[in-house]
Amino acid sequence: MQPQRIKKRAILGGTFDPIHCGHLGIAYAALEQAGLNQIIWVTDRHKRDPRQQSRVEFEHRQEMVSLAIAPEPAFCLGPASPEDPEAGYAIVTWQSLQQRYPNSQWYWIIGADAFSTLPKWYRASELVEACEWLVAPRSPSSPPVNYPEETPLLMEISPLNLQKGRPKLNSTLGTNPSHPLDHTALIKTEEICQQVAIAFKTRQIHLRWQILQSQTLPMASTLLRHHWCDWPKIRTWVPEPVQIYIQTHHLYQNPQHPLPPHSSSIPSL
Repeated sequence: MQPQRIKKRAILGGTFDPIHCGHLGIAYAALEQAGLNQIIWVTDRHKRDPRQQSRVEFEHRQEMVSLAIAPEPAFCLGPASPEDPEAGYAIVTWQSLQQRYPNSQWYWIIGADAFSTLPKWYRASELVEACEWLVAPRSPSSPPVNYPEETPLLMEISPLNLQKGRPKLNSTLGTNPSHPLDHTALIKTEEICQQVAIAFKTRQIHLRWQILQSQTLPMASTLLRHHWCDWPKIRTWVPEPVQIYIQTHHLYQNPQHPLPPHSSSIPSL
């Protein structure tokens, strides 16, 4: 009997409240750049982000992810996590998926700001050695916010305060300067990655990472939640099946930050 071929699988986790085209763009960039066979989307059951005033339940968020990723065969919805908050830790998620998919080479897709907190994650050393990290650049215009030190699956959290004069490490595969990335975002992301790599090097742990060659888009689930009612144009940030689901189930229907007429505070795409 021929041994099973090892497949390249990536985990993309988040609260997805709601999932939007920015998430999908990052996933497609990772799929192509790392030559992945499959991306497993893991919806965090427990919303730990202090900005999240939404009361959208896990089942709704999970269904929206399912609808958004359905057209892509390489995308897979991860299993629902148990209700125990401890089960939401990234290392526990990875161990569960490893048991389900034993013949796998593992990657973790993550935003640069969430990646900056990796040294503080629960059992981070084990997780770092198990995965290669695919880091998505974040828009330099993202507002700074303070967050808890440990947020296992969140994608939208603030970056570390970068220190100057530190030694630099190279990413595993480097970056592609020919791709039209936002230069400021790329530099910021590179600095974050170098800093995280140095933090683990002091623990004698080798961090494997590469920056995704994806555009930084002015999208955030926070804006979608806040302005779904009063700014119809923003609804184009989510795939059509998700738009229909949100309208059908009356999600995000209470405007929390109404915009004045002709406001320009929502960035145009």
